[in-house]
Amino acid sequence: METLEQISTIAHEITNPLALALANLELIKMGDTAEKYKKYCDLIEHELYKINQLVIDFIHNTLSEGVDESIDITTMLDELTLEYQRRYESITFHRECSISPSPFWGVKKSVRMVFTNLLNNAVEAISQEGNIEILQKLTPGWIHITINDDGIGCAENLLQTEFISTKKNGTGIGLAYCRRTVAKYSGQIVLQNRPQGGCSVSIKLPLEC
Repeated sequence: METLEQISTIAHEITNPLALALANLELIKMGDTAEKYKKYCDLIEHELYKINQLVIDFIHNTLSEGVDESIDITTMLDELTLEYQRRYESITFHRECSISPSPFWGVKKSVRMVFTNLLNNAVEAISQEGNIEILQKLTPGWIHITINDDGIGCAENLLQTEFISTKKNGTGIGLAYCRRTVAKYSGQIVLQNRPQGGCSVSIKLPLEC
């Protein structure tokens, strides 16, 4: 866990000023002199997103280091549900799983970071009180995990982009890391807004053979 905390600290220290710079750049682009400085704004934005990508690469490469092992996804999600319920008392966490165990082959700290990032996003999308569902089921050869929240949801034009965040000044590094990690394990991750409000994240991972 120490490695996860160190990486989170480093990423936080880089992404905070990066997010602030991007937010202020957006304000400049909306101003009266936007056309005059357009080429400079585009250049700055391009370089800022290069930094963004470097941070993602750093996090992904660091957490991907390690020995693959058999991971029980059911136990991992059970533990995370209890951990987050203790941490956020105003949010109700509903865990639903009719299967155990769900073995998956991968680097444990990397897989845990995927679920941690997704749960953090769900928590941050809820202003105060709310609900988060952590659902799990099996189909032949696959583990399916769904994380639902009743927060503010995502802008439709952002649902398929690499960088996505529901935070005012977010850079979306967490989700970009999740996309890359899940793809590495030949899995899939899909985001969509829920008709009743909030966001739903569906993750599909291959079962250990």
